[in-house]
Amino acid sequence: MIRAMFLLYEVLLYLVFIITAPFFLVTGLLRGKYLSNFPERMGRYRHRASSHDLWLHAVSVGEAIAARPVVTEIEKRKPAARLLITTTTLTGQTTARRLFPHATVTYFPFDFAFSVRAFLNHHRPAVMATMETEIWPNVTRLATARGIRLVLANARISDRSYPRYRAVRSLLRPILARYSVILAREETDRERFVAIGAVPAQIEVCGNVKFDYQSEEAPLDDALLLEKLIAGRPVIVLGSTMAGEDEELLPEMAQLISRAGCFVVVAPRKPERFEIVNALLSTTGIRFARRSELDQGATADLLLLDTFGELAGMYRYATAAFVGGSLVPNGGHNPIEPAAAGAPVCFGPSMSNFREIAAAFLRQGAGQQVRSAAEVARFAESMFNDAARRERFSRAALTTVEQNRGASARTAARIVELMP
Repeated sequence: MIRAMFLLYEVLLYLVFIITAPFFLVTGLLRGKYLSNFPERMGRYRHRASSHDLWLHAVSVGEAIAARPVVTEIEKRKPAARLLITTTTLTGQTTARRLFPHATVTYFPFDFAFSVRAFLNHHRPAVMATMETEIWPNVTRLATARGIRLVLANARISDRSYPRYRAVRSLLRPILARYSVILAREETDRERFVAIGAVPAQIEVCGNVKFDYQSEEAPLDDALLLEKLIAGRPVIVLGSTMAGEDEELLPEMAQLISRAGCFVVVAPRKPERFEIVNALLSTTGIRFARRSELDQGATADLLLLDTFGELAGMYRYATAAFVGGSLVPNGGHNPIEPAAAGAPVCFGPSMSNFREIAAAFLRQGAGQQVRSAAEVARFAESMFNDAARRERFSRAALTTVEQNRGASARTAARIVELMP
């Protein structure tokens, strides 16, 4: 029965690949996506083959950043450990190469049996830890067949995914059974894993490693140029904005700049949004500059952050910050990143991806929930005008983060127990 299930999955995977290949080919040619990492994802590598003690998979930017304190704790316990880091996205790959310079960094293989086998033959990991929750049947099956121990770290099941997982729990049950341990973020996640077929004894609640976020210490490139552009004005950073948010926020920012004489940084989450937001800005009348084209003579009231890996460093300039992906039904992004830099934060109602973090911030008065772009502007203006309130928000956020630290150490300890 289980063998037939995996065979059917493989057939369906090939069918999906054949159907979607033209789209990815055209998108790759037009936008420069997908094609550059295609050979590695198929199991062909330029770097030399070697064995690794731990394979840690982080899908994209957020997971790679979350993995950083876990890796730091692992390296404290096993300084000589040979680490392999994989990502799925281009932005995740860029972030992983920056954060983990001493590790082997490559792309996660497509879940075809032949590409997974090629990956395992080339890298020979002893343990695989996946940040958050990505469950790939062939990776799971072929890895455990070779004696590789599997861990889901900082494991969660989102509100969006939960109904889908429950609908196929009979198929998930034998796959989840192959994991040595599932390290859930919170009790709600533990209950959801049990509901989709995991054995309760497999699951441990370790807390959320994102509370252990390590802020960027190195100054940004051209920091003096950025400071000259800001020119001492109060700053609001709109971080990780998504489709539908920029369209609402930018007109409000135009009015805010006029009222408050402030400076705005807008950082779209996805690179394909850079040109779209650039076009939107061209219709607003706002004087703006692109980070990728910034020069000594630039004057602007808004900076379009169209570069990789600089948002965390940009938060140090923020008088206030908005966490994107939260005014639209996207589940939100991490409010800890701006808070760790001392910036008061606000976020919209859609924060299911960071449910316990958002709840802790609201409970401790460390963040404010807003329901519209106009409320984002009002929040920023209140921070510009009330230094005492701004200091209370900043201090409460830092305290909230500090009180919830420790999940990375617990997670690393469990992973190290499984390593050779």
